Amino acid sequence: MKHDFNCIATGIGSMPLVDPEQAVQLSLKYLSEAPIWPQLPQRSFHEHMDAQYSESLPGLIVDEVKKKVSFDTSKDLMSDLERFFERYIEKDYEFFRITEGYAAAFPVFIRALRKTLPANMRYVKGQITGPITAGMSFKDETDKDIIHNETLFDAVVKGLAMKAAWQIQELKQFGKPVIIFIDEPVMESLGSGTSAVPSEMVPEKLNEIIDTIHELGGIAGIHCCGNADWSMIFNTRVDIVNFDAFGYMDRVLLYSGDIKKFYARGGALAWGIVPTGNFTRDETGDILISRLDEGMKQLEKEGIDRKTILRQCLITPSCGMGSLTPDKSVAVLRQLREVSDRMQATIESISGGCGAP
Repeated sequence: MKHDFNCIATGIGSMPLVDPEQAVQLSLKYLSEAPIWPQLPQRSFHEHMDAQYSESLPGLIVDEVKKKVSFDTSKDLMSDLERFFERYIEKDYEFFRITEGYAAAFPVFIRALRKTLPANMRYVKGQITGPITAGMSFKDETDKDIIHNETLFDAVVKGLAMKAAWQIQELKQFGKPVIIFIDEPVMESLGSGTSAVPSEMVPEKLNEIIDTIHELGGIAGIHCCGNADWSMIFNTRVDIVNFDAFGYMDRVLLYSGDIKKFYARGGALAWGIVPTGNFTRDETGDILISRLDEGMKQLEKEGIDRKTILRQCLITPSCGMGSLTPDKSVAVLRQLREVSDRMQATIESISGGCGAP
């Protein structure tokens, strides 16, 4: 199914705030067409991406002193595993819920939307840590990546799928399509010689989660803020590919053949054109839009129609904002809002264009 996103703005997930009310208000103000529930890693280590979706996993040890989570495979985990997989098979979404202690802004976001939906809200967005990133972040008692433990990694993947499903169940009450991004920053290291992850495993695990999102009527996105095997990503069953268009545009657009096929089946690019990690405040709307236009022209040269590019386009920051200062994150959101608004005005000005709703 094709979605006419028409250059709407949305976020990646994290914000550098500790007050969930403030974070939610920023999301609703600047990302009103596709607001996110904000992740707040500076509030608690429970909201770091290797911990936030860890609740309910069998055999998990939470060390509040060292602020880390890990698995203890030296213990007999059979009963925990049986209970976990029973809940998964029965699709007990409530068992896999994300509690307030691990996502303080989620209930605040729900209450805010129940009170008043933004007038121009078209989608609502959630997110999970990707299975490969999670599998390489979680360790066992010997400090070995859990991705190499077949049974526990299977539980991690299915647990993440259920976290996505639970979010869709909670967010669909607002009558808008639900987008779930699968955040995979570790994808950059795959194939580098330092990773022992089998290449065929990556699309298999991504598609397992994507299929779960689709089964509940959700829209699946993959976010990677570095370079990656883009051909592999475009050839998963994902609906949206989000990339760092500020830092890695040329590398991604090398895969124009895959992008053309991706567009043809209804896929959308989420251009992370507003930088986060290297944000200097010198980036103006004119500079960012010019950079975006260069990328779109490059795709046009490969035979992709500009109307398709604009219609199947979202605008985002290059990555999450959790490591920024609060004032910088607001500056990024303002810049994002300006770029999105101006791009949507461009769509409206195109004679016979796709027309933003």
